[in-house]
Amino acid sequence: MTDVEEHAREKLATCARALGRIGCLGLGGHVSLRIPESDLILITPGGGLDKLKLTAKDMVTMDASGKHVAGPYSPPLEWPIHTAVHAARPDLDSVAHLHPHWSTIFSVSTRPLEPVLMSMARLGITYFEVPSLVTSPDLGEQLRASLGDAEAVLMRWHGSTVVGKTIEEMFSRAWIIEENARLLWEASMIGPIVPVPKEMSFALPPTNTRTLNYYANLERSAEEQLHDSNYRP
Repeated sequence: MTDVEEHAREKLATCARALGRIGCLGLGGHVSLRIPESDLILITPGGGLDKLKLTAKDMVTMDASGKHVAGPYSPPLEWPIHTAVHAARPDLDSVAHLHPHWSTIFSVSTRPLEPVLMSMARLGITYFEVPSLVTSPDLGEQLRASLGDAEAVLMRWHGSTVVGKTIEEMFSRAWIIEENARLLWEASMIGPIVPVPKEMSFALPPTNTRTLNYYANLERSAEEQLHDSNYRP
């Protein structure tokens, strides 16, 4: 295994544990990351494993067709989500299929997921209307078409798929969408909603590594945080 792949495995496992910590990854869901300088993809295993305990050695390596190349586990059933999106969007390094509680509420409702956080106003959200698990290349292509050039797609009666040019960007988007959904739901209980005006979103700084850094650092000692070049506070 090259140093590049080993580093990618560590980064993906760290992200998976952080997604578990914020309630986006649990019994269901999986995350993928391109291995730099290769045509291979790393993906978290399915099978109901505890996502909070995943390590680098648990990550699955698969090729662009979904074939299992390496790792102790098989790719998850819905691997076509990842192969379809990665093939069509070479600008993306990370794809996550998630089963988050709050934003899934809006996948089973006709109410739109309006932005009530400034950071949410710059994200494009689409809908995948097919009532099926995405277990075939054809369904993967249908989901990819529904995603288009957006940052995320809500999957009716199912969950969501969130993408990013980096794994940090994907995590930040997943956190923003879930936090926005929770606040929107809670605020709607006390009165009318005031969505964020579209023009306000342009004043925000670009997405950085801060959000994933924070949740990754929750599992580290203070000394580890000071010496980890990837996830410093």
